[in-house]
Amino acid sequence: VYYAGDCNAGSKTIAVNLPNDEEIQQQKGTRRSQLKNAMKAKFDKILVPIAKELIDKDQQKYIKFDSFFANVMFHEVAHGLGIKNTITGKGTVRSALKEQYSWLEEGKADILGLYMVTGLLKKGELTGDIKEYYTTFMAGLLRSVRFGASSAHGKANMQCFNYFKEQGAFQRSTNGTYKVDFDKFATAMNGLGNLIITLQGNGDRVAVENAQKAKGIIAPELQADLDRLSKKGIPVDIVFEQGVDVLGVK
Repeated sequence: VYYAGDCNAGSKTIAVNLPNDEEIQQQKGTRRSQLKNAMKAKFDKILVPIAKELIDKDQQKYIKFDSFFANVMFHEVAHGLGIKNTITGKGTVRSALKEQYSWLEEGKADILGLYMVTGLLKKGELTGDIKEYYTTFMAGLLRSVRFGASSAHGKANMQCFNYFKEQGAFQRSTNGTYKVDFDKFATAMNGLGNLIITLQGNGDRVAVENAQKAKGIIAPELQADLDRLSKKGIPVDIVFEQGVDVLGVK
């Protein structure tokens, strides 16, 4: 598979849920694809180094690829579920929210995906420790927030980071590492999920825009921590080595 044009611009895709058209989704559903080699590259080369730098030393043992894979997988499942049409007569959520739709939808997928992981673990349908999924999700926030405000994923993760911070879902120590409070993490997950679904259902574009302005920011303290990652040479994203030279084609 060769990536070119828009597909090769910016952050690289690690999973997809298509199609996006709401009518087709209702008639035929959606299909998800997990790009495992790209996921593993981001985990090994970016997420793990970020965790070693910014996650509390005692919690670094909870950073697991299987948890990363599951969090991403259920992120995509969450895209296919949820509210597609507003309950206020404003049409589809996408048309009502306009330019504010994408980042909120990415936030929904992040949070409701984690919600599903939590529920499936409780039912015994998934294996592992919830601490692994939550700590890996926290490291994932620190990874994706680096995409910045130009990316829907970056905006969603800034919103999530600041909401979770307000709820005490994690604490930043004096040495600049982050420690997850697992009980408060679950509470914050439920609260943010409720907020996002309400915003989508109401189709209130102004309310969504105000939410982004309030929490879609990178505070100086977080920016300083992200700068540490850059100084360590930890890349923001992977770059594909591809083409005829790599293939050995002449």
